[in-house]
Amino acid sequence: MAEEPDLATQVKVLAARVDELEQARALHELRNRLPRLINDDAWGSVGELFTEDAHLDYGDVGRADGRAAIAAYFAGLPGRIDADNPVASGVLVKQFVHGHDVEIDGDRATGVCFFEEKVVFDRETYLVAGKFTDSYALVDGRWLFDRITLTPYWVIPHDRGHGR
Repeated sequence: MAEEPDLATQVKVLAARVDELEQARALHELRNRLPRLINDDAWGSVGELFTEDAHLDYGDVGRADGRAAIAAYFAGLPGRIDADNPVASGVLVKQFVHGHDVEIDGDRATGVCFFEEKVVFDRETYLVAGKFTDSYALVDGRWLFDRITLTPYWVIPHDRGHGR
């Protein structure tokens, strides 16, 4: 029978486990904050979630390097979506993430989550789904995005998504 560790060792192990859970929770909060800002139409605040030298890769939707460029990208995104869609005089975007898994390694972490999104124009609605692959960095005690890569699964008109 294996000998049980002493109390000091047990406390040290438990403290490490609690710290890891707190770090994972902070990463989940960060991942959830980005779509919350988008859903609240606070596009101009998204840049605060990124490191100074972060990289954003949304493929055909756009790319940006550095916090300032990423902030400008998100702040201008609703206008670009409007401009690219001839049926729009306004756009409404609502994004929902789920299945967020993280791996933590000191002051760096990686994560993956899936998303569904509805993009509503005056006369059209699109269903969007895909995956985000993230890298995070712990900066001054706060987790920030260091990289986000979007892998789209589909962008389809809402009526096609319902079998019409």
